[in-house]
Amino acid sequence: MVEAVRKRPIRLWVAVVMNVLVGLISLGFLAFLATSARVPAALHPGVATLAWAVCTAGFLIVASLVALLGKPYGRYIMLLAAVVFYGVLMAQNVAALSGPYAALGQGVGTKLTANLVRTSLELAINFWALLSLKTREYFTGPAVAP
Repeated sequence: MVEAVRKRPIRLWVAVVMNVLVGLISLGFLAFLATSARVPAALHPGVATLAWAVCTAGFLIVASLVALLGKPYGRYIMLLAAVVFYGVLMAQNVAALSGPYAALGQGVGTKLTANLVRTSLELAINFWALLSLKTREYFTGPAVAP
């Protein structure tokens, strides 16, 4: 008898690919920020800040891949990683918007608002992809072969 093979929902693929790409871009930018001579020393992140940023980006990547493998707990880990990663970015944007960002130059408020909207959409995509009925059925069904 042939068993039906469960396919990963496309929405899960979209969220995982987005999270992995955003995490890798973040890691690349952190490496540039920490090692480049073109960046002023005052803008180099501290050790704790760098460690936190690397850990959250790495957690987002690993959690997304675990969810893609179909582990039953994978969607909750991925959702937690997305809330932590994107939530911190949203908090940073809100804090910057609340402060005197005019000193940073013209148009910074618009850029911060655009970042806040984009990050909110990324988080919403994760919620949509991981809490939808199709995805719930995928994770609660029989084990998925890799």
